[in-house]
Amino acid sequence: MKIFRKILIANRGEIALRVMRTCRAMGIATVAVYSDADANAPHVRFADEAVRLGEAPVKDSYLNAERILEAAKLTGAEAIHPGYGFLSENAEFAEACVVAGIVFIGPSPEAIRKMGLKSPARKLAAAAGCPVVPGYDGETQDDETLRAEILNIGFPVLIKASAGGGGKGMRVVRSEHEITDAIEGARREAEKAFGNDTLLLEKFVESARHVEVQLLGDEHGNLVHLFERDCSLQRRHQKVIEESPSPAVSAELRAKMGEAAVKVGRAIGYSNAGTVEFILTPTGEFYFIEVNTRLQVEHPVTEAITGLDLVKLQIEIAEGKPLPFSQSELKTSGHAIEARLYAEDPDNSFLPATGTLHDWRLPESVEGLRIDGGVEAGSEIGIYYDPMLAKLIAHAGDRTTAIRKLSFALRHLSAQGVTTNRDFLIRLIEHPAFVGGEAHTSFITEHLDELIGGVDEQLTKASAIAVALYLQRSWQTADSLLAQIPPSYRNNPYRAPSVKLKVGETETEVAWRFIGGTFEVATMDTSSTAEILACERGAIRLAIDGVQREFRIAEIGDTLYVHSSLGSRVIRRLTRHPIPQSADSSGAASSPMPGVVLKILVSEGQQVSAGDALLILEAMKMEQTIRAAADGFVETIKVQTGQVVSPGDVLVQVQTD
Repeated sequence: MKIFRKILIANRGEIALRVMRTCRAMGIATVAVYSDADANAPHVRFADEAVRLGEAPVKDSYLNAERILEAAKLTGAEAIHPGYGFLSENAEFAEACVVAGIVFIGPSPEAIRKMGLKSPARKLAAAAGCPVVPGYDGETQDDETLRAEILNIGFPVLIKASAGGGGKGMRVVRSEHEITDAIEGARREAEKAFGNDTLLLEKFVESARHVEVQLLGDEHGNLVHLFERDCSLQRRHQKVIEESPSPAVSAELRAKMGEAAVKVGRAIGYSNAGTVEFILTPTGEFYFIEVNTRLQVEHPVTEAITGLDLVKLQIEIAEGKPLPFSQSELKTSGHAIEARLYAEDPDNSFLPATGTLHDWRLPESVEGLRIDGGVEAGSEIGIYYDPMLAKLIAHAGDRTTAIRKLSFALRHLSAQGVTTNRDFLIRLIEHPAFVGGEAHTSFITEHLDELIGGVDEQLTKASAIAVALYLQRSWQTADSLLAQIPPSYRNNPYRAPSVKLKVGETETEVAWRFIGGTFEVATMDTSSTAEILACERGAIRLAIDGVQREFRIAEIGDTLYVHSSLGSRVIRRLTRHPIPQSADSSGAASSPMPGVVLKILVSEGQQVSAGDALLILEAMKMEQTIRAAADGFVETIKVQTGQVVSPGDVLVQVQTD
């Protein structure tokens, strides 16, 4: 039996904070590690001690196993909790901890190796009597073999990184002409993310659910499952919404899946926390996909329905304690659902977004609501790490109530300064089909037109009025003389004061007159009455046409970030005079997102056709291929490999035919 007094958390952001909170509750000191980009991050300040790892790129910081072990020795940490991602499923790192005399809070290096590669894991699961998805997991990896196997399996086929996780190195192939690019892209992404480009092929099951079973085992041979989680709502093969229990799993099916998961765990000799993932077909058959030998992002929904602290149990298992319960003693209570808030733009193909969180306010007083976040007002959201800002978890006695609570929490969360998927998440969990219990891994793709875009005129109009009157009040109170003059006083009574604004792609002018204690406001071909009830720096409370709302406003130069119960808008204050336009750039390939130039695929003078790949960008673990918009030749390449670019930067100039 071991007793930990200090634990190093080899991770960052919300997971580091989540582990640290449990450690603090247990009376265990914590050590944070950080990159230069995270020097002042919340997880660094929350820890008892912190050690710098290196520069921002993960290879120089959070993937630098040697520096992490040095930090543990330097601070006297007896154990390392890896969180999830980074080195959490790295058998060599787990083994290096053992050699260094430091406890790795997770499964044994042998168990990680057995499950670390998906191809051997499939074979082990099949041998344990667990059904597996038809596919190819052979060692021969040349392009022709993989092509032949794809054609043999039959479309659609899912290409997966054997060493992968988190949706990295995954491609769905639906036709023969997609095969070459899909293999190349999956290999490149797998090598970069996991240092291993081995690929696995599986039949892609249409309209399937993604259901996983949480395992927990100790070092005394006890192994239990903590029921299932439904993670079917995904985009780019990454989970967005998770819930437990699954609406599609009956008590009988739950018992079968739990039993199959435990069989796999016993075949591995598993200890600590892990997850067995399955595909559940519309007809009720389930197939093994993989084992994640770590804590999962979505573990809070399991904690909510079981009342357990999985991190606490992980630590106690690593100390040598037996599980404090048997399978028969485990019960569930109610329903839990989790949403992942990302810094990304759903209206722009979910590309990552960067910037500064000028306003970060979380909803309060919602019973059963938990928020695991790793950011705060002033946090810089950069290009080097996963774009997840926080997880919101709602727990209630039934699924309908849990969904309602989560929707309310999302509506009352303010994250201004960075584009997020907040409104997308609200539409997603309020979609009638999802509320009715329908979900599958292609759900978002099938309903995408209903989930993104669209102009909410009420939100746009109210936000524009709020900004106009906020600016009016700011101008008035900024000068002691103006403060003595009635609002909007003009010596020319024939034209009302006004301001030009741009809301998204819509330009509008807001004009107002102060009459009898209220404002008459005209905008977007409509008129309204508005009364300022309260105004302070960063917020204004208005009654617009008789309805009171608070608008939180972060003003950064000519850009104003506005949030209210109606939603969020980014509004830009326009000049009264036109800005000279640049020359035509129709042949320019520009960056749609902040990122790093990963690979340049063309050379100057090269002839290209519309749709040809020009270069590959990478940001927040995601690749984006930039293609030619028209036929022509490459006139100038304006960037080089490894260069950091911003949205709108011209990358390649193509002289069109």
